[in-house]
Parts: sequence; C-alpha cells; structure tokens
Amino acid sequence: MERQVGLIAGIGTRALRRSRWLAERLWVIAAAEVAITTRRHWRRLEPEERARFFALVRKSRGRPSRLTDRETDELRQLLDKLGHIELAGSVARTVIPFRPVGRIVEFAAARATRHRSPTEAEA
Repeated sequence: MERQVGLIAGIGTRALRRSRWLAERLWVIAAAEVAITTRRHWRRLEPEERARFFALVRKSRGRPSRLTDRETDELRQLLDKLGHIELAGSVARTVIPFRPVGRIVEFAAARATRHRSPTEAEA
C-alpha cells in the first residue's frame, strides 16, 4: 500500500511539472494563434489595398482629422473589407479564453463603429 501512494504521488508530481511547463509556454501558442488569425484577415485585402491602407494610416499618424473625407471613407472601406471587428473579437477570444468576454469585446467594437457621428449617418 505504501508503494502505491509513492507511485501516485510521483505521477502527480510529474503531471504538475508538465502542466507548469505548459502554462509557462501557453503565451507562445496564443501568439501564434493571433498571428495566424491576423494573417487570414490581411489576406482579404489585395496587395495594392494593403499598401494603400498603410499609406493612409501613416498619413493620419493615428488622427483621422489629418485625412480628407474621401481618404477617411476609403480607409473605412478597407477596414470593413479587412473585417477589423471580427478580428478584434477573434483576438479577444484567444487572449481572454472566457468566451462571453470575447463576445462582449466584439459587440462593443461593432457598436462603436455603428455609432460614429450624426454627419456620417446622413451620408
């Protein structure tokens, strides 16, 4: 009986070591999954569209007010084609594995794009 306890404890200790090793490396798996998901979304854009997207983002330097109305609309169309809301939800579900939280992030991102400004709603 004493030998069985030692065997069970040994198996438990080895399993604990392996799970600790895996837990310390799960970020690599999550990063790879985010990279694969992001690549899938980027491939929705043609190479010319990707170049234009980066040109517009560089020009704006993070401030939409630095773009003309036409450029803002063009960037918005490229973002829609990219599926940025779906991408945000996918990344959130990967990084935050609790499924309802990922859904909340995706919902919030979609809601934010629906309620932009009154002048955009008229156009």
